[in-house]
Amino acid sequence: MAGGRRGRRHFGLSGLLAIVALAAAASGLASARAAPSGEAAFAHVQHLAGVIGPRPAGTASDRQAADYLALQLRQYGYLSGMHAFQFPFFEARRVEVAQQIPVARTLPSAAMVYSAPTGPAGVEGDLVPVGLGRPGDYAGRQVEGAIALIERGEITFFQKVETAASRGALAAVIYDNQPQGITAGTLTQRSRIPAVAISRDEGTRLQEAAKAGRVRLRLLVDTHFETRSSSNVVATKRGTSRPDEIVVVGAHYDSVPGSPGANDNASGVAAVLEAARVVAGTGTPRTVQFVLFSGEELGLFGSAAYASEHRAGVVAMVNLDMVGWGARLMIGNSPGRDETAVNVALRVAEELGIPVTRLRLAASDHASFERVGVPSVLLHRGIDPYYHGPTDVPSVVDPRNLEEAARLVVGLVLHPAFPTAVVDRGLIGMPVPELPVFAKKPLVARVR
Repeated sequence: MAGGRRGRRHFGLSGLLAIVALAAAASGLASARAAPSGEAAFAHVQHLAGVIGPRPAGTASDRQAADYLALQLRQYGYLSGMHAFQFPFFEARRVEVAQQIPVARTLPSAAMVYSAPTGPAGVEGDLVPVGLGRPGDYAGRQVEGAIALIERGEITFFQKVETAASRGALAAVIYDNQPQGITAGTLTQRSRIPAVAISRDEGTRLQEAAKAGRVRLRLLVDTHFETRSSSNVVATKRGTSRPDEIVVVGAHYDSVPGSPGANDNASGVAAVLEAARVVAGTGTPRTVQFVLFSGEELGLFGSAAYASEHRAGVVAMVNLDMVGWGARLMIGNSPGRDETAVNVALRVAEELGIPVTRLRLAASDHASFERVGVPSVLLHRGIDPYYHGPTDVPSVVDPRNLEEAARLVVGLVLHPAFPTAVVDRGLIGMPVPELPVFAKKPLVARVR
């Protein structure tokens, strides 16, 4: 931070006031440490993922979840409301992948979200493995009139499918790079060719068969597109000292079709609700908006709509996504974006005794706010083995992880130095502590 040298000029009244402010903040953080309850947060996970179940945006269960969240916030004393938005709804009605050569068999599969349909007759072609599906991976490989077999990872699903389409492929089959099953990720927009997902085991089996000889597949994909509406759930707590400056704390409550979405992302929602409960009767320096988003799984539609329409006055955004499973909490933002709020969040985590790791990740709702210039922070615990599958159930989530995430959120919204650097609070003369040095600063790639 740039405040270290400036801080040596003089101490004075502003420095004395800063000491008082930081002492009060430290006292407030200490008292808030035990306030959030992991079990209370876990009860929300059980209801969202265990009672309501899968919550794709634009469906009846999506609306049921929104009503539940609004009710919880009202019970905490907030005036909650709905922010409606429209988005391109997608539904996969029928997906079939059949191997015809060298042996006839059916492969378990799922349509990638926003996959183009094949038409009633389906498509048939020889299979051509193209590695990760990057442009350079097609060198020496002829995929025109064929079906591209692509491994998940490194670039987005849409980039993989679009590259295959530009090379003349009839369809794309994407196999997972993790053993959790089938990950039917989102392309974020409609593709030019059909795209389906299969498991890592099936993909490896196909690749080995293709090395040994000819492999021929037939795909039938029936997908439906229409414009639908969904809603973000919003509750506001007015700040005491800087009410015109807004900190958005959010998490997405929708899930992919067929997945109960316990860790992705009832866990983040539960931690946000628990933080909102804890601070309901406590003054926060800045105004806090608790916003629970829908449409994240389809392409960040809810957060994009909210950020574009309500960015005035927003000085920071805190996003919680998949915080219920994993060994260590990670804090970060998108690569190349403003890191001011992240750096302060790292310091607050250190004050609270919460061990964290730095990460860079763009594929969640904080990216919508970064795109409109709002410094943002993501709280995340990595990809779990149940990601986007039917086994993402409440038992996957550890209540202790929810409590830890909620503690950090409470610490952030109560801290006078968040989201701006300490020097921006006029703390002249106060040395800025060095950020903890982590052994690893991983680039966590959540390729959708």
